[in-house]
Amino acid sequence: MSEAFVGRQPIYDREFRVQAFELLFRDGSENQARFLDGDTATSEVIQSAFIDLGLDRLVGHRLAFINLTRNFLTGEIAMALPPERVVLEVIEDIPVDGELIAAVARLTRAGYRIALDDYVFDEAHAPLLHLASIVKLDVLQWSPQELKTLVERLRPYRVQLLAEKVETPEQLTFCRDLGFDYFQGYGLSRPNVVRGPRLMANQLVVMQLMARIHQPDLDPRELEQLIASDVSLSYQLLRFINSPFFGLVRPVESIHRAVVYLGTRAIRKWISLIALRRLENIPPQAMPTALIRARTCQTLARAAGRGRLDSFFTVGLFSILDQLIQRPMEEALQDLPLSEEVKQALLRQAGPMGEALDCARAFETDDPHRPRGFRGLSEETTSRLYLEAVAWAYDLEQQLTP
Repeated sequence: MSEAFVGRQPIYDREFRVQAFELLFRDGSENQARFLDGDTATSEVIQSAFIDLGLDRLVGHRLAFINLTRNFLTGEIAMALPPERVVLEVIEDIPVDGELIAAVARLTRAGYRIALDDYVFDEAHAPLLHLASIVKLDVLQWSPQELKTLVERLRPYRVQLLAEKVETPEQLTFCRDLGFDYFQGYGLSRPNVVRGPRLMANQLVVMQLMARIHQPDLDPRELEQLIASDVSLSYQLLRFINSPFFGLVRPVESIHRAVVYLGTRAIRKWISLIALRRLENIPPQAMPTALIRARTCQTLARAAGRGRLDSFFTVGLFSILDQLIQRPMEEALQDLPLSEEVKQALLRQAGPMGEALDCARAFETDDPHRPRGFRGLSEETTSRLYLEAVAWAYDLEQQLTP
């Protein structure tokens, strides 16, 4: 368990209304960026914004500006971000060449808006300027006359201008008179740090997923089983697919449905994103408990003739979520738009799913008086199913151990 941090700085329009937030890498509550590797910083910002903290919490209905390194622009991960929610920034130290221009063109065709950060005019960059939506100019880098000349040279291009590092009222007035569309800087608002709990993924499972996901003979059921074997990955996947930019009418509340909905290609991008950040192991006793409960709930439901077996599995798997992220279960479930039936099962052991979970938990105690039946199934039957779940969880862990 650790924490996620993201800095965010407002971007204002000409009427001084907040139109967007730039998301910034932070490694702690101090409002400073300390990093040596740009790719790592970018992956941390994306991971924290879209999975750990949630984009709605960070920017609400507004746009998110995200700095991308060359590897992110030319790779596949940027294409996993929602184009209607983000502006992708090409940072100033990336060499402009044919590969970069082709990558930006691919992103614009896919509907992404591109911003050129700390831009310095060069006629050789004309193809990039034709693709960009926004050009950000550092007002501290230029004298007033230089800035005026630069703005005039950019007018032939269909780009909006963003004045960044605006620190005084005089600079703001000058840039506004020059025709800038957006404004950002300490003179308007300093960045603030948003923090929240981060659920770390199991390194072994992620690495095995990374190795397996690129194999041509990948079986979706095998992929589903590997993801389901790690509660943190399952949690993050369901948060990802249920995030607002998918716009699902009904929440996806099982790993099986998530894999079917997203497909192998999108899952590959998502797993690659997870693996880019530093991973840590969760407490060793937590995963076997979650797997046994999940399998028990699922087999109890099958034996009792119930439907929605994957939702029964989800209830058992997430029954330890409060322990993993060290937050009350009710608070932890706020980040997962699960059905009310699943939530009530986890919070109050209500309904058939809650009864299945309660039955699974009963086998973890030494109390001989605690009922261990389920929906007409005898204790002999439920005991056998529980022991089979223990064996299944043990076999699965053995398969995941090198």
